[in-house]
Amino acid sequence: MFRTLIINTGEKITVKNNWLIVSENEEEKKIPLSDIYSIVIDNPRTTLTIAALNAITQCGAHILFCDESHLPVSHTYPMNGSYAPFGKLKMQIEMTEFFKGLLWKTIIQGKIKNQAKVLSLCKVPDEHVQRMLKFRDEVDYDDVTNREGIAAKWFFNRLYGAGFVRDHDNAINAALNYGYTIMRSSVAKTLAVFGFSCALGVHHINRHNGFNLADDLMEPLRPLVDLWVDQNQEDLVNELTKENRRDLVNLVNHTVLVGNRKYHLRYALTEYISSLTSAIAKEDVTLLKIPEIQLNDVFFKGNDGE
Repeated sequence: MFRTLIINTGEKITVKNNWLIVSENEEEKKIPLSDIYSIVIDNPRTTLTIAALNAITQCGAHILFCDESHLPVSHTYPMNGSYAPFGKLKMQIEMTEFFKGLLWKTIIQGKIKNQAKVLSLCKVPDEHVQRMLKFRDEVDYDDVTNREGIAAKWFFNRLYGAGFVRDHDNAINAALNYGYTIMRSSVAKTLAVFGFSCALGVHHINRHNGFNLADDLMEPLRPLVDLWVDQNQEDLVNELTKENRRDLVNLVNHTVLVGNRKYHLRYALTEYISSLTSAIAKEDVTLLKIPEIQLNDVFFKGNDGE
């Protein structure tokens, strides 16, 4: 599975003989089901048969559905990837509060380390990079002093300017929100494949949120979106263009580090979630393998998605 499809113009999606068929007028485009990692349906006129929906998810792919503003608003995941979903659920329920605090500390340290790499890649003065690394070293058990929040505000102001506010309605925030949604859906899909319950979070515990665990584990991946947005600011005007959305969806094809090895992010997520299983089973947070941004990273327009 390596292809991410963005359906902008196709009007009908069906399957036949293990091929996905996207039809528009008299034209058809065929893609092997086994090649598909995910599908973003960004056309409200598209129809999708139940047979196609079942075939896509049975092949391990997930689907995101967008609204008229082109924002992903819902998703569908495969439920048959794990051979031990009850075992994972039991493991999650039995995880101690103490170990959750250690996990959260490790996750936030990984996030701040990636933020420091982004600042370095964006040519922010080294003193600011070093301050980010100091924030990382200051993260305490369960991040009780909220270094994550303090570092995030400091990070955004160095990256996008002192006047940047995360919840303002502008093109930068629109791109961040879109990219974060893509990351969240990919993490949630991988968690589902490994049999984890996304509702049982480590730090996020919102009772109305069915994706608390995905929200925990996507934190170190947010800086990859932040990096793309910084390096493509000149192209961000008002609403996201089709090319902007395509590039953000294709972040799952970008190369990151897990340990000393390079992976496309979609495969790095498998390593990441697999290591989470080992870390919880052995109560050893050092086993958690958080994907890292490469220090020679550059973006990258129109890479290998569709």
